[in-house]
Amino acid sequence: MSNPSLPEGSRLLIVEDMDSLRQYLHETLSEVDGVEEVVSVGDGQAALEAIDNNPPFTLVLTDITMPRMDGEAFIAVLKERRYPAAIVVLTAHGQDDLIIRCMRAGAVDYLIKPVSINDLLTAVCSAIHHAPDIEQDIDVEYDPYGWFEVSGASSYSILYRYRRFLGLLSKLHLPDEIANEVRLALEELGRNAIEWGNQGDPSKRVSFSCRIMPTKVIVVITDEGTGFKPDAIPDPSQDPLGHIESRQREGKRLGGYGIHLVRNIMDKITWNEQGNKVIAIKYLHPHAE
Repeated sequence: MSNPSLPEGSRLLIVEDMDSLRQYLHETLSEVDGVEEVVSVGDGQAALEAIDNNPPFTLVLTDITMPRMDGEAFIAVLKERRYPAAIVVLTAHGQDDLIIRCMRAGAVDYLIKPVSINDLLTAVCSAIHHAPDIEQDIDVEYDPYGWFEVSGASSYSILYRYRRFLGLLSKLHLPDEIANEVRLALEELGRNAIEWGNQGDPSKRVSFSCRIMPTKVIVVITDEGTGFKPDAIPDPSQDPLGHIESRQREGKRLGGYGIHLVRNIMDKITWNEQGNKVIAIKYLHPHAE
């Protein structure tokens, strides 16, 4: 990531018990454009003391295994307090149960050591941009057989977190090509559900689900909007210029290719009768039925 930057005046809290790594993170993040101050401490208890004695932090980067108070207990306190900071977990532990618990506690991202500096900076910048509303909780359902569902108030934050955590869970690992297509479908259909289905209304809920089966991946996305008629959506590839001009006249953002794109990268895509629930299927083997 070249020339990363954070919102002007960003304040970061680093919670890491390894002295050398804590110092390295402190020095590295202090040099990012927009950062006003970086505070670094060695455990969760010291982190809570820093929070009590400093202006609000924009982002908290925390390890899990630490003395006195570990990272999991620490972020649970932040959730209870509804502390207004984006939380990124940086740890050597990649167990599915721990990953899910951290997501439930409000983590925006979860990085497994060792992590490159570019990936770290990308995660920090994206986490601040996608920081969740502290007043809105999310529901997380997961089983070890390949099912992962997240639901909550309609926002791009919940979609970002779902995509990030989906790629971490060992039971949901896929070949790179298929994983990229599933993530793209999830992004396009998810944005449609938030932007067009729920009309950006945070009082409405959205649900993202994914199940990995021996022969296929099933993605299910549901919103609380009034729905639409998928067959009434024109194919923008037939008249790209006319499509752009039409959207400009209607005051819409440049886009509209999402459904057409998903229809081409997924093997099956269907909506319920109302048009507010979509099921997309990707086969893991070319001749699967």
